[in-house]
Amino acid sequence: MRKHGRALAAIMLAASVSALADEGPIRGGTEKFKLNFGTILNQNDTSLTIHGPQGRGVEFGLEEATGLQKDRWSTLASGTWRFAPNHRVGFQSFSTRRHAQKVIDRELVIKDEVIPVGTSLETTSKTDFLIVNYQYSLMRDERVELSAMAGIYGARFRYTFDSTNPPRDIDAKTTAPLPMFGVALDTFITPRWTVSTFFEGLYLKVGDVKGSIAYIGLSTDYMITKHFGLGLGVSAVNIGADVTDGDGFTGAFDWRSQSFFAYGQVRF
Repeated sequence: MRKHGRALAAIMLAASVSALADEGPIRGGTEKFKLNFGTILNQNDTSLTIHGPQGRGVEFGLEEATGLQKDRWSTLASGTWRFAPNHRVGFQSFSTRRHAQKVIDRELVIKDEVIPVGTSLETTSKTDFLIVNYQYSLMRDERVELSAMAGIYGARFRYTFDSTNPPRDIDAKTTAPLPMFGVALDTFITPRWTVSTFFEGLYLKVGDVKGSIAYIGLSTDYMITKHFGLGLGVSAVNIGADVTDGDGFTGAFDWRSQSFFAYGQVRF
């Protein structure tokens, strides 16, 4: 009896797999919702100048001077909603948290405070990212989808520097909501396999922030079943900004990052 039950289960499983194969995946360019969830490795390179009320601040390389890790893993979430055949809205969100303690080998001047050589400095960096855009398909068929994009690259940076001898307690933070315009190209190699690339950028002054951004990426995903697939990608971003009065931050920063990410994808 057990053998018959196992045989019946095997037949049902084979039939289910066959049905899925016959039905095929939701093709790229036809999905209504697409959601990616996975992990991302950010390789950071940051230059900072933070002035105080007296205007004293000296540029320094954040990772080199303080010992903060350049490489950091975090969680990635992104997705799109196609609310009409040629119209989509998309988002991407991730965060980085870094902490280090180092006896510094160069003098730092941050917010009018001098931190001399030989100080044991504790540094924390917290950054949150939220990217939102609208995408209009200029061309869309079974092979490719070419889209124009307009959106906001929102980044929240916070840095703290603490030491006991000499006593220092420095906190600086700013938000850089930079608008972006760009293009994206999705190439549908097969009904299951998609290769995507994009570029966005702009130079603009918004409120107390004058800055530029360039953001480029390449990814590929493969649908295993009708609704589920796996993907890999790489991206690079450069944000440079001068902030005149940013919620406790006056100065300049230049942040460069290369990112490598892997994700599971759900389509409906």
